[in-house]
Amino acid sequence: MDIESKVNKLINEGFEFKLEQYIATGFAIFKREYGLFIGFSIVGVLISMAAAFIPVVGSIAQIVLTGDLNLGYFYVARKIKLGKKPTFEDFFKPFNSIGKIAGVALLTSLVTIIGFICLIIPGIYFTVAWSLAIPIIYFYSGIGVWDSMEASRRIVSKHWLSFFLLVICLLFINIAGALCLVVGLLVTIPVSHLIMYAAFDDIMKPDEQNQEHNNEDDIPLEELND
Repeated sequence: MDIESKVNKLINEGFEFKLEQYIATGFAIFKREYGLFIGFSIVGVLISMAAAFIPVVGSIAQIVLTGDLNLGYFYVARKIKLGKKPTFEDFFKPFNSIGKIAGVALLTSLVTIIGFICLIIPGIYFTVAWSLAIPIIYFYSGIGVWDSMEASRRIVSKHWLSFFLLVICLLFINIAGALCLVVGLLVTIPVSHLIMYAAFDDIMKPDEQNQEHNNEDDIPLEELND
């Protein structure tokens, strides 16, 4: 199913937002490969910090790299869901699509920053509304930057308050991680991305359009919690 058909189906038929399931699934996926997730989180933070020190374009480089690094969690989580053994190199597979990911990351960041500067409420709205834009452009082929942003906005707006509550929950999870002598962030940062992956996968079901995987290899998210 192409992205336009998927969006229209979700808008017209609606969908259930399962906050508790997404949180439980995020922790469950983390427990399956916690060593890999913690190791990548350390590497990811170091890469992001190094990018910030690049002269002139440091902030831009950090935004672009962060978009790809965050998708690394999604890629590995999807591989676990498909019953496959991930490797550390898998976290960097999204860099193969760095061009289109960069476009979404930069445009959403720019408009969101403008929204916060002009008035805080638009900034908050767009931060939540575009939370699925990067994974949409990565997991769905043949979609442009603006179309992925619009697809995310339309879908999220169907349950905007639920997505906003999810973002708030992730914020508090990471605050709790920071309070644990900051070391807790090595757990809460990957878990936060895995929770977002669980939401994205349950709502968007990107593997429905992917013919390279057999359905019997696909592990339902509920079973990951067992």
